[in-house]
Amino acid sequence: MKSEAFISLSEFVTLLMQQLKNYRIYFYLIFLQAFVFCLPIFGQTTKLLHYSETSGYDHLTRTASFTMFQQMGNEHGFTVDNDSTGESFNSLSTLQQYDVIIFCNTSGDAILDATQQQNFEQYIIGGGSFVGIHAASDTYRHSTANGTNTGSWDWYAEMLGASVQQDPNHVSGTPVYSIDALIAHPLLDGVPNPWYKAEEYYYWESGYFSNTNIVLQKVEQTVGPNSLVNSYDSARAVTWYSLLPGGGKSFYTSLGHALSNYTSDTSFYQLISNAVLWAGDNTSTVVALPVANELSVFPNPVEDCLTVTVYPSSELHELRIYNSLGEETGHWKTVPGQNNIDVRDLPAGIYFIQLSSGKRISVTKFVKQ
Repeated sequence: MKSEAFISLSEFVTLLMQQLKNYRIYFYLIFLQAFVFCLPIFGQTTKLLHYSETSGYDHLTRTASFTMFQQMGNEHGFTVDNDSTGESFNSLSTLQQYDVIIFCNTSGDAILDATQQQNFEQYIIGGGSFVGIHAASDTYRHSTANGTNTGSWDWYAEMLGASVQQDPNHVSGTPVYSIDALIAHPLLDGVPNPWYKAEEYYYWESGYFSNTNIVLQKVEQTVGPNSLVNSYDSARAVTWYSLLPGGGKSFYTSLGHALSNYTSDTSFYQLISNAVLWAGDNTSTVVALPVANELSVFPNPVEDCLTVTVYPSSELHELRIYNSLGEETGHWKTVPGQNNIDVRDLPAGIYFIQLSSGKRISVTKFVKQ
């Protein structure tokens, strides 16, 4: 968006160029005009709105999540405004200030009035982008989802891509399960794959789930609140995105239940940082590709020697082994192909082997007998 200062400065340079005859000065003014026109590109500030109002379950993460987004802003050069009341949605012009609007652990179906909802719809239709975190899918649940709080604003659930199932909504507590990437995408840069994460994993089977979602990650089969494996405990999506008809983007992850996500989980920080940078970039045309396995281990379980195969296309080169407590038990440099690791001295138990190079990380699990 061009400011008045930008227009008047460029016009001023053009007028000077028309008046000056000296070739050398004219040449430098051409350069200056080009520089002036570049200023909005290099000096433009991305602006985000962090929205956390609730009329249902309150995760009490809004202070920590706002602090996390401020930290991202300091790191990447964008600004973040905070809204826990919905006041920012009172006018379309206010929403249009923002490159991305984040619904972070919002909940319930009584947070935005009809005018505010309409303003948000117009923001998205006009090319605005959206990032939803965890309970954002328990906000204005779709009329086709089960439960009582459904059907008052289906547009929202369709834009986000889902409404969480009700009764049961999720697993009991925050157990650790494996999250696997399904496609390669900058949104997952620096995020472990597999990612062994403690989380309140959501269910979608009897909720609403759009078939237009481009799923990035899914969790392995879990155990339900009844301590049984149920149909809704089968492997299912936790993170996805879609490209919106108005030119904006929608990103959602069901991760982000516990306060620790916003204060100490570096992998969650990386995922959300990727999301806001991607959503705020109107020039991105990245095509998602299938994920190729970076490594394999054999035998598994293992007694003496673990063969780790690093595929030739991989750029990963550092290997680390961690025990189930997250303690590092050793690290090595690797080469493409087979790498033999002596594990005879490791106590019996479950271990995680991680390969990394820069921000790229690949993790798999093995059992030492």
